[in-house]
Amino acid sequence: MIEQLLYWVIPLALIALLLWSVIRENSRQRRRTPQEFERDVANARNSMMRAGMLELDRFAGDARQKRAAVEYLKDEEQGMTKTGGKDDDVDRTAARE
Repeated sequence: MIEQLLYWVIPLALIALLLWSVIRENSRQRRRTPQEFERDVANARNSMMRAGMLELDRFAGDARQKRAAVEYLKDEEQGMTKTGGKDDDVDRTAARE
């Protein structure tokens, strides 16, 4: 009887502890000052999770796609992409065959 009670109490206590920690962290984030927010952002930049994701992206990411995306953004900044607006010059944006 006691063993069955422990089998139920321990997991329920762990779930309650998990919920309490999530609620506590959420309320801490809502009440933080701008200085605390800036500190949290700076700490997140140096986190191991971020570093791991950047390394994963370096190995798994396709370099050609990244290069194409950067080139597209540069072209877009210079106004070289077709936007479909009324002010587009048809001769400039039309594809030549």
